[in-house]
Amino acid sequence: MKPERGLTPPLPTGQPAPFAAPSFVFPGSVAENARFLAGRVAEVALCLFENAACLAYTENDLPPDLRDLPLRWHVHLPFDLPWPDSPGAAACRPALDNVQRLMDKIARLAPHCAVMHAPPGCLDTRQELLRHAGRFWREHQDIPLLLENTRDCDVRELGEGFLEEAGLGFCLDVGHLLGYAQHALRKSSLPSRASLIHWSAPCGRDAHAALTRFSPEELTLLAELTPRLSAQAAHLLEIFCWQALEESLPVLARLLSAPA
Repeated sequence: MKPERGLTPPLPTGQPAPFAAPSFVFPGSVAENARFLAGRVAEVALCLFENAACLAYTENDLPPDLRDLPLRWHVHLPFDLPWPDSPGAAACRPALDNVQRLMDKIARLAPHCAVMHAPPGCLDTRQELLRHAGRFWREHQDIPLLLENTRDCDVRELGEGFLEEAGLGFCLDVGHLLGYAQHALRKSSLPSRASLIHWSAPCGRDAHAALTRFSPEELTLLAELTPRLSAQAAHLLEIFCWQALEESLPVLARLLSAPA
């Protein structure tokens, strides 16, 4: 159910929260969610999670007037891109062509970056597919493509210097880092290089829950992690319920303002 506007006013300052929210915080279209979020947050993450469904979007789903909302945008590419089993450039083309079609569809929103999950496969296959993806992206886009740490790939495992070699940036998902005990990633230099941070409480898994549900142990780890994050990074509350997201806003503000 869509939140009642009277129950969720803008912040008392009259300014939107300096964070991003996903384009799904209540059941409804992208347009309905974006219009609700305008004035409440500074940025929206356009969640293009399902390849076929998002390729089928029309102007009813993404009307032209979305670009006039007081919002910055970034995009999360599909989880289910048709990656091949073999890493050849030609075999990659269907997946990358789908990415290009999606980016063409949302071009009017001028997203400032895009997020992708690593493709499936063994380490060598993943690395080669990502090299192809990086080359393709640089040929067709002028915004960063960020690789996110997931349950199946913490990004660090791709090797020192791999992201630079492939022309990719990094998106740190805090919920994944905590929920999947990615301690090697946490201790590496990658968190300080992340240009986008995803925030949610894992609740022992990948729950995307409110930040009020961080455990004491998780808060201790975050007290060490947050001073290392870039001051230029964007922050997404990747929580798909407005009430839980709204409850998380002051928690995130406190985490980011805590002294080192």
